[in-house]
Amino acid sequence: MVTTLLTLELKEYALCHGIDLIGITSAKPFIKKGRTETLADPKELLAEAQSIIVTAFYTRGAIEAPFLGKDELKGKFPPTECMGAITCMTDYYIEIIQDFLEMRGYKVVNNKDNKIPDKMAAVRAGIGKYGKNAVVLTREYGSYVRFVSLVSDAPLVYEEHDLDASDCGKCDVCIRSCPTGAIYEPFRVDQQLCITEWLWGTFIPCHLREKQENHLFGCGECVGICPKNKKLIPRKEYPVRIEDSDTTPELIPLLTEGEEYFRRSIFSFPMLAGVDALKGNAIIAL
Repeated sequence: MVTTLLTLELKEYALCHGIDLIGITSAKPFIKKGRTETLADPKELLAEAQSIIVTAFYTRGAIEAPFLGKDELKGKFPPTECMGAITCMTDYYIEIIQDFLEMRGYKVVNNKDNKIPDKMAAVRAGIGKYGKNAVVLTREYGSYVRFVSLVSDAPLVYEEHDLDASDCGKCDVCIRSCPTGAIYEPFRVDQQLCITEWLWGTFIPCHLREKQENHLFGCGECVGICPKNKKLIPRKEYPVRIEDSDTTPELIPLLTEGEEYFRRSIFSFPMLAGVDALKGNAIIAL
């Protein structure tokens, strides 16, 4: 039996504890448009799943990228997104939702292993809509958000929004801004050409390596140029302590030092790609 009161209490609790956005959708399987096969089934995470709770936090960092002289052997992380907040905020959001529902006797499983598509869940839950760069745009924070999804057997009131709705109109500036042409048509991205995908450790075509420039992780060109992100104010406060590290680390030590150096010097979110991937990115950046 769906419980309206439980749903309202969960949302109020989440917002009071620093969660920026929250939405709820059903635990139905995810199926791509025009396909019949299942892309992901939340019941593989939790057999008794009834609801997917999708939360999102705002990550807009400094507006201006740090200046790097042409002779400086440094790499860079996306300058307008706070890398140091991602892991901390993800863990915090999971804790908040789990604590609330488990205290009331419900099972909750987080999606940290990406068994279900966070972006699709967020759109279906009504948190945002897809932009033409296949990134989700929210009304409150543009596309500078990171999603945290959890699956639960709690009987929550859920929403089922259209995955194909968009507010982009005729704007296609994100498509035109992509350095490698990875966004080959609205809402379609060739991941083999996407710089962000490369930097997780996939093969980078030799003739396109110059396009990477000195990125060590992430790209963000199509996000930074989006008109819906232009008026956003950088976030200054978080409900948890975030990581403090160098957004433009020296490249040479990334080749000569071991894993312990990386753990001291690199944000924990890029470290998910692995030391070998980051070393490879540093070589191309050099």
